[in-house]
Amino acid sequence: MPASERPLTAGQKFIEDMVRMRGMDWVRLGMQVEVDGKPGTIRGTHGGNLAVVFKGQHFRSNCHPTWETRYFNTRGEVIADYRANAKPGERGYAE
Repeated sequence: MPASERPLTAGQKFIEDMVRMRGMDWVRLGMQVEVDGKPGTIRGTHGGNLAVVFKGQHFRSNCHPTWETRYFNTRGEVIADYRANAKPGERGYAE
C-alpha cells in the first residue's frame, strides 16, 4: 500500500488536528504541560482543545491550548508559555 493511502497514526492525526484547528504544529501527544499550575500529560484532542491527564488523575480533562498553559520539551525546559503572567517576550511558542 502506498504511503499516501496508509491510515494516519494517532500521533500524526493529533498533529494534523492541532495544525488545522489551532495552527500549533509543534504540540505532540505525550508532551508534558502545566495548566493553571497543575502538571499533566497531553493524551489527545477534545474538539480544538487538548485532552490532558493531570498528575494523580485517571481521566482526561478538556483544556484550551493557550489558557494559562506552559509546554515542556523532553528535557523539562519550557518551550511555550501562555500564562497571563509570562514575562514580556516569553509569551507563546519560544523554541
